[in-house]
Amino acid sequence: MLEIQYIKNGSKETAHFDSAKAFLASQYLEVPPFQDHYPVEEVRLDDVKLDLPEATIGGLFNFLTTQKNES
Repeated sequence: MLEIQYIKNGSKETAHFDSAKAFLASQYLEVPPFQDHYPVEEVRLDDVKLDLPEATIGGLFNFLTTQKNES
């Protein structure tokens, strides 16, 4: 499970996805659920906290895409 804690319009929000793949697929939609610039406070993938080089939704997307390709 992927849990994302992020800031949207000054309000802390939390989103859950069954997998990192489900999040990536949602971001490929014509109108994605998250804007790339939203700040990310914390991300957990299968209860492991991820250390993002860039703490934004776009940074998370890039991080997960890179990890997927390295696997």
